[in-house]
Amino acid sequence: MKYFRKLLSILVLAVLATSACAQTPNPDTDDQLHSDLSLQYLVHLPNSSHDHPPVIILLHGMGSNEEDLYSLRTALPANFAVVSARAPYVLGEGSYEWFEDATVNNRLDGDPPQLAASRARISRFVDELIKKYGFDKNQIYLVGFSQGATMSYQVALTEPAKIKGIGVMSGAIFSSFLPMIKPYPSLSHLRVFISHGGADSRIPVDYARDADQRLKRLGLTPELHIYPTMAHEINRDALRDLVNWLSGS
Repeated sequence: MKYFRKLLSILVLAVLATSACAQTPNPDTDDQLHSDLSLQYLVHLPNSSHDHPPVIILLHGMGSNEEDLYSLRTALPANFAVVSARAPYVLGEGSYEWFEDATVNNRLDGDPPQLAASRARISRFVDELIKKYGFDKNQIYLVGFSQGATMSYQVALTEPAKIKGIGVMSGAIFSSFLPMIKPYPSLSHLRVFISHGGADSRIPVDYARDADQRLKRLGLTPELHIYPTMAHEINRDALRDLVNWLSGS
């Protein structure tokens, strides 16, 4: 996904030029890959000395790695810590996935054991990050693209008390996951941002509209953004709207 890294670099520069909430890179940021928790990760701590900062956990798409979305860190609100996780399943050198894709009844889905294992590892990873870095346990955000967006749904909708909000970029709620979604009382606090391209040929935009309606039936108020000419990607408008949504947390 080298093209995706190049696109993200361009987007970050564009947003930094126009967004008032963009932050100055922290010279003390630790950009080394960490392997001490359930998932390998990169971490960027905020400039402020706040003892318990909120955190955005980035979950990349299939065939990518922790470096792609991490390049967005300088465009995100400055009060957040940013952690970018590497998916556990190896596709090739520098290429990872959260689960193997599948098709069930002509709809996109994933390998059930891998979905369950990745969901459990992300949940455990959240707990470990809070313990190690002292992040605010009431201000945990998952922001994912494609497979990472799908995993954001899976974690937040099964353990809503653990997650404050999810930024879902070009993802889907799989049919196989529906029986696991319960109308938990703690769902009411969950903030949801959904962005999707109208020209997405990888995950059609109807998956975003379907997720929006399902979440509303659960009593949530997702913020849905559809960009008519956007493909399976994150364009400048989608990034801007995500940053604005996070800034309103």
